[in-house]
Amino acid sequence: MKKRLLALSLIVLLPLILSAQGSTKVGTSAAQFLKIPVGAKAASMGNAYASIGADATALYWNPACIAGLNRLQGSVAHSSWIAGLMHNFAGVVVPMGDRSALGVSGISLQSEKIEQTTLERPEGTGVFYDALDLALGITYSRSMTEYVDIGVTGKYVSQRLWSESGQTFAFDFGAVLKTGFKDMKLGVSFQNFGPGLTMSGRELIRQLDQDPASTANPYVETTIQTQEWDLPTSYRVSTSISLIGDQGLVTMSGSRLLIALNAIHLNDNPEHFSIGGEYEFQGLFAIRGGYVFKTDQEGLTLGLGVNIPAGGSVFTLDYAYAAFGLLGSVSHFTISAAF
Repeated sequence: MKKRLLALSLIVLLPLILSAQGSTKVGTSAAQFLKIPVGAKAASMGNAYASIGADATALYWNPACIAGLNRLQGSVAHSSWIAGLMHNFAGVVVPMGDRSALGVSGISLQSEKIEQTTLERPEGTGVFYDALDLALGITYSRSMTEYVDIGVTGKYVSQRLWSESGQTFAFDFGAVLKTGFKDMKLGVSFQNFGPGLTMSGRELIRQLDQDPASTANPYVETTIQTQEWDLPTSYRVSTSISLIGDQGLVTMSGSRLLIALNAIHLNDNPEHFSIGGEYEFQGLFAIRGGYVFKTDQEGLTLGLGVNIPAGGSVFTLDYAYAAFGLLGSVSHFTISAAF
């Protein structure tokens, strides 16, 4: 019990320590797509998901969560993101049978074809380009004790804009603490820790005149070197508990009301917080809602979920709506399966 209380204290106090240390650095990190929420269930609950991890989308939120999945799980998610961007996720979790699990995942953010414009041809040159961000990860998670699960993800991160691209590697670390009080859990995750990212490519090659005053010297081919941008590292802490349910504060069979709280500290933005809830009836139908606080445009989130039993398997369809103020709204769709 003392060890669990110590772990609880560290999880609760660390965000306060971090928030007292830094100033905001808005716009100073690369690979911003790594901050886009994955999965309709998590998005509909205000992103308060790092202690829940009920499907393969947990690979994004907290690598430790997959240790609690005892069946083969797969999830595919799509989001119609801001400015017409397409955000996609696919993940698979395989239980290893020794209180551990292995997962693989991929995230992409892609633009439509965009026509190039110039000062001379502002209506378009007839040349089209696109942008593609990609992250591929491998996750391992293990239950260390009856109360503590840990996990780690190693991932390859890539960004491409037309012919320019950059690549790096990063790691996520996570832990889940089962408090022993009802079904209350605490989750903590550290995301996107690794070397920075620089861009290179054809469009950064230029012909340089070393002496403009002379007509005799030849041009020299040079390559412009971009600076290194940090990845959007973050520290996230979340807690969840059933107010109503088999293990809830109020015992009730057939219904469950789950509530979750979330706080995140970012290296390039102020801390923000969120709350989410889910009401599930008979394990078949779920209504969800949440709210994200202390951001410029995010706010209300809503969602629905349906579980479809099929023999020994269960298929799940989830939808989420997330308001983004002046930027409109975002819709998230997820299909999951457990075998």
